[in-house]
Amino acid sequence: MTESFWMKRNIKTTNYPTLQKETDVHIAIIGGGLTGITTAYYLAQAEEDAILLEADSLCFGASGRNTGKLTMQHGLLYANLIEHYDRILARQYYEANEEALNSIEAIIQEHHIGCSFERCDSMLFTRDAVQVARLQEEYQAYLDLHIPCTYIEKTDAPFPMEAGLRMQYQARFDPYAYGCALAEIAKEGGIDIYEHSPVTDMQEEEHGYRLMVNGTCIHADIVIFATQFPFIDQGHFYFTRMYCDQESVISAHVKNVLPKDMMLSIDERVQSYNTCGDTLLYAGNTYKSGQDKAMNLQEFENTLREDFIVQEISAAWSSQDYMTFDQLPLIGKLDKHEDRVLFASGYNKWGNTTSCIAGKLLCSYALHRGSPYRMMFSPQRLSSIFSLQFVKENLNVVGAFLKSKLQKSTTDYPHIGEGTIMELDDHRYGVYRDENDELYIVDILCPHLGCTLRFNADEKTWDCPCHGSRFSYTGEIIKGPATQRLHTMHEPHNSIDPHIMNPDTVDH
Repeated sequence: MTESFWMKRNIKTTNYPTLQKETDVHIAIIGGGLTGITTAYYLAQAEEDAILLEADSLCFGASGRNTGKLTMQHGLLYANLIEHYDRILARQYYEANEEALNSIEAIIQEHHIGCSFERCDSMLFTRDAVQVARLQEEYQAYLDLHIPCTYIEKTDAPFPMEAGLRMQYQARFDPYAYGCALAEIAKEGGIDIYEHSPVTDMQEEEHGYRLMVNGTCIHADIVIFATQFPFIDQGHFYFTRMYCDQESVISAHVKNVLPKDMMLSIDERVQSYNTCGDTLLYAGNTYKSGQDKAMNLQEFENTLREDFIVQEISAAWSSQDYMTFDQLPLIGKLDKHEDRVLFASGYNKWGNTTSCIAGKLLCSYALHRGSPYRMMFSPQRLSSIFSLQFVKENLNVVGAFLKSKLQKSTTDYPHIGEGTIMELDDHRYGVYRDENDELYIVDILCPHLGCTLRFNADEKTWDCPCHGSRFSYTGEIIKGPATQRLHTMHEPHNSIDPHIMNPDTVDH
């Protein structure tokens, strides 16, 4: 995967060891993004015995690949929450995110973290006159919930739009710099941190769980999955309660005056804008992982040039997020009857504030403390399951599975820089040819549930169209829910992930 703007602008500061010895610990945190790091920070504040395990390097995933927005304005959300729940829950969601933003600001100030934090406003906007009514509904929801805001009539600044809805006193920051600094603070507070230490198996023991990491064991009383997706599912089928979106992101220098607000369109063509210094961050081109893109990267860059005079593209990358059907994250117990396995997922592209909410909430579970946000974010809430979108998206997965099986294979090897599916020795493989004319051949079946992977030409990855697992062209895992790498031609064929089904833990 390519480096993001944040990774390029920061000198690499994480250099944590690889776990190589058997360890006993009270709490094991799996995942070194903002959620895992924030959880580690608060556990350090409580002087808990904990370790953090990251499969790659800290903030390598979505935490270091977003646009750096810190906001309670999460698209057309609040009118929907009022309609499907009530004003109390909608206001509580706003307050949870407001508390998270203020907590992040307090941490930055207390520890003097240099991460380009600044207060600013956020704006939803539309270019389509038909969408104005929806924006007005959201405006009314803001008024009902006493959210500070301003409604903007038709304007040409910074580009033509029909209407805008500004939420006041939000913020922006460098998420990668913040995450790396926060990890160091957690380490100084007593949390052991390990990079390049993937958890490949988890088994229940008499008094906790045994985790397999780099061929050695960790014995933990409590396990917290901060992996964007809980790869240990145990028959709860959380992968059916979410879907995986990817979007393209670019950073650019432009001749135009930069927008003062963080901006997000509500139109069919999603456009997101933020700034860092003299750099414009532009995101959009949303598509489901492993499925057809609306635009390739060059076409997406061209949409930016419709509004701005681009001098230079400094970075281009993709970000991946899990979406829930009711627009509320899943934070809490993996199993309602089990207090020792916790997870957080389904951030709906708003992970910067949600990671702080999750860090605090996961700690409240682990330390047996109360929290007013437990019920709202409970993974066991029925609203996350029974909905029209639940049916629609899972039919999409079925369709993607069947369509993936219909991908044609070829007998021709790919050109340099390309990947293709080939029939070799009566089995289908993914074949990539690098710039040195070397071939990389991997089993093309996703080890999660057996979907046929698709080649992502922009990222040079093999992506799953069903549940969003991603692999490098060499077969290494980039993103779960898959827990196994792709086998090569000289190894046994990929097998289905053993953590998906566990009949003993299925809810009845």
